[in-house]
Amino acid sequence: MQVRVSPGSVALDEPDDCSSFKLLLAKEARANLPALLQTASAGKLDHEDVLVSVDWIRSECTGRIGMGWNYRFANMLVYAAGKGWLSDDGTHVRAHIETDSGEPVDS
Repeated sequence: MQVRVSPGSVALDEPDDCSSFKLLLAKEARANLPALLQTASAGKLDHEDVLVSVDWIRSECTGRIGMGWNYRFANMLVYAAGKGWLSDDGTHVRAHIETDSGEPVDS
């Protein structure tokens, strides 16, 4: 599962894959990342990562996921919580940011 941010949109790709999670950022969208996330209600920037809204993920997955997704997604959130990647209130999950070339974004 990956959040894809381009200059004009924020979208969720591969929603049925709960085995990985990241944010894929187009270089052209980097300067506007906070505003793009806020406009889409997708999350917020947190240092060099993004806290992605769990509700936004669920909303983006509607009609696009297979059987057993709720179970796999819940397990993903439990794993994230164990690593410290889930917000204390459980509303946001941390995603590291990579550029659309696949490289990590410099801090």
